[in-house]
Amino acid sequence: MKLFCNSSSSSILLLIFFLFFSLSSSSNPDFETLLQFKKSSDPFNQTLVSWSNSSSSDPCSWVGITCNNERTRITQLVLENQNLTGSIQALTQLTDLRKLSLKNNNLSIPIGFSFSSWRNMKLLYLSRNQFSGKFPSGVSKLHRLHRIDLSYNQFTGEIPLAELIQLPNLLTVRLEMNSFTGSLTGIESLGFTSLIEFNVSRNNLEGQIPEIFSSFQDSSFVGNKNLCGKPLLNDCGGGSQSGGLNDPIPVLVPPRPKKVKKLSKKSLILITVSYVFLTVLMGFVGFLLCTKKFSKNGNQSNGKKSNEKKKMKSSGFEGKEEEGKMVLFNGCLDLSVDDLLKSSAELLGKGSFGTTYKVMMNNGVLVVVKRIRERKKKEIDGFLEEIGGLRHKNLSSLRGYYSSREELLLVYDYFSNGSLYSLLHGNRGLGRTPLDWVTRLRFASGVAEGLAFLHVANECRLSHGNLTSANVVIDRESNACVADAALCHIFVAPANVANNGYKAPELMHNAHNYRKLSQKCDVYSFGVVLLEILTGKMALHEGETSLAKWVQCVRREEWASEVFDFEIPRDKQTEDEMVCVLQIALLCVAQVPNDRPKMSVVCKMIEDVKTKGRISATFVRTADSPPSQLSDVALPTQNTSF
Repeated sequence: MKLFCNSSSSSILLLIFFLFFSLSSSSNPDFETLLQFKKSSDPFNQTLVSWSNSSSSDPCSWVGITCNNERTRITQLVLENQNLTGSIQALTQLTDLRKLSLKNNNLSIPIGFSFSSWRNMKLLYLSRNQFSGKFPSGVSKLHRLHRIDLSYNQFTGEIPLAELIQLPNLLTVRLEMNSFTGSLTGIESLGFTSLIEFNVSRNNLEGQIPEIFSSFQDSSFVGNKNLCGKPLLNDCGGGSQSGGLNDPIPVLVPPRPKKVKKLSKKSLILITVSYVFLTVLMGFVGFLLCTKKFSKNGNQSNGKKSNEKKKMKSSGFEGKEEEGKMVLFNGCLDLSVDDLLKSSAELLGKGSFGTTYKVMMNNGVLVVVKRIRERKKKEIDGFLEEIGGLRHKNLSSLRGYYSSREELLLVYDYFSNGSLYSLLHGNRGLGRTPLDWVTRLRFASGVAEGLAFLHVANECRLSHGNLTSANVVIDRESNACVADAALCHIFVAPANVANNGYKAPELMHNAHNYRKLSQKCDVYSFGVVLLEILTGKMALHEGETSLAKWVQCVRREEWASEVFDFEIPRDKQTEDEMVCVLQIALLCVAQVPNDRPKMSVVCKMIEDVKTKGRISATFVRTADSPPSQLSDVALPTQNTSF
C-alpha cells in the first residue's frame, strides 16, 4: 500500500511538472501567432533568429517585441529594415498591439485585409513595403489611433476620409507615394481637429483641396496633377476672375472717325523723301560709332567675358553636359544635368568640405547641392557609389553627383526643419520654444542608429569622420538624419576644424591624420553630441574648454543643477533618464579609444532608456570617468504600454 502511494505521488508530481511547462509555453496566447508570422516572413531564419519555437521560449524576450506588465500579451512589435517578406495577415491576431512598425521591408497584405482587429492600436507604421490593393477596411474601428503611415507603397483606389475623420485622436496621416485616386472633397469642416501632419503627395488625386487642409504646406499635396486649390498655387477656377472660358464675348462698337483734311500730292512726296534721308543718315552715323567702339575695346573683350563667367560661377552652377557626367542613385527623381546646372541656387553656408546650396529644380523639388572644395583622391566614383547605395531612415542619403574636371557637385535631400545644432543653440532666450526631453531622446536615438548602420552597412566598415550637431539634420517626420557621411575619406577638410570640440583626443595633434580616423573617433564625437543634447551648451564650452572635459569635471551631486539644460521641464522619471544618458555619453568620450563602446551597443543602451527608463544589466561596465558604474543609476522597469 505504501509503495502504491509513493508511486501514485510520483505520478501526480510528474503530471503537475508536465502541466506546468505546458502552461508556461502557452501562457502567452500570441506565441503561436508570432511563430506563424516568422514562418512566412523569415522562412530561412536569417533575421528573426531569436524567435525560437522551443516550448520554454519566452516571446517577451525576442527581438522587436514588448509585452505588457504581466508578460501575457504583445503590446509592441517593431521590426524595421529587416528585409522581411510575405503577408502580415497573421499579425491581425495580436489584438493587444499598441504599436506596430514594419518600415522598410518587403511585406504584403492579402485581398480583403482589414485593420478592424487592432482596436488598441495607437501607432501604425507600414511605410516602404509592397502593400497593394485598396486601402484596408476597418480603420474606423481604431478609435485609439494616433499615427498611421502607409507611404511609399502601391495602394490604389480612394482614400477613406469619411472613416478617418471618425478617429478622435488622429495626429498623423501619411499616404504619399502611392497610387490613390479620387478626390478629397466631401469632408466636414469640423473634422480632423487634432490632425498635425497630413501628406497625400505624389498620388493620382483630383479636384479641389478642402478648406480644412489649406493650413498644411504645399509639399503635402504636390505630385497630384489634377489637384487644385490652397495651399497649391494652381487655382481651381470658377471664381469671379475675368477671362474665363464661359465669359461672354463683349461686342465692341468702334467710334466713328472724325473727318481729316487730305494732304496734297506734293506734300506727301516731300515728307517721304525727308524721312528716307534721315533714316539713312542715322544708320550711317550709328555704324561709325559702333566700329570705333569695337576697335577701341577689342583687346579687353576676352577679359570681360572671363569676368562675367566668374560672376556666373560664384552665384550659381556652371558646366556643360558633355564636359562631365551625372550619376544618379536609387530614389533620385526627375534630376538631369541640365536642370542641375541651370537651376537657381541659394547659398546655405560653407561647411568643412565645401559650399552648400539650396536648389529649386524645374519640377519644383528642392534639393541640397554641396560643391566640393578639394578632392583627396582622383578616382572617387567607386567610393561615391558605395556611399550612394546606403539607405537608412537616419542617414541623409546621397542621391547623385555631377563630376567634371573642374566641378564636383553632390546632391542630397533638402531638410526644411534645419539641423540639430540650430534647434539646440539657435535663438536661446525669451520667445524660444525649447526642445522637450522626449524629442531630444528621440534625436539621440536616431543619430545613434544612423551611425551604427554606417559602421556595419554592406560590410564597408565606414566611419563618419566629422560628426557634429550641425551635421545632423531633421526630416519632416522629426527623424534625426546623419549628413556628410564618410566624406572625410575622399575630400580634404580645412585645418581649422581640428579643435572644434568633437575631435577625439587621438586626432587633436594632427588635423589631417586621416589614417587614425576610426569608428571609435565617431563614438567620441557622438558622445559630445549627447552632451550637447543634455546640457544645451556648445561643443566648445565658453569658447575654449571642450564640453566633454567640462562635464567630466563636474561632481555627480551637481549634475542636476550644473550640467542639465535648464530649458528641459523634468520630473523624477525624466531626470533619471537624463542621468542614464549622461552615463552613456561619458562612456563614449573616454580618453582611450578601446574604452569606448561600439555604436551598436550604444544604440541598445539608449533604446533601454527609452523603453525601460534604465540601462539593462547586460551593458553595465566600469568607466574611467565618473560615475564609476552604470548600475548606480539603474531604475525599475517602467510601464511602456501605449
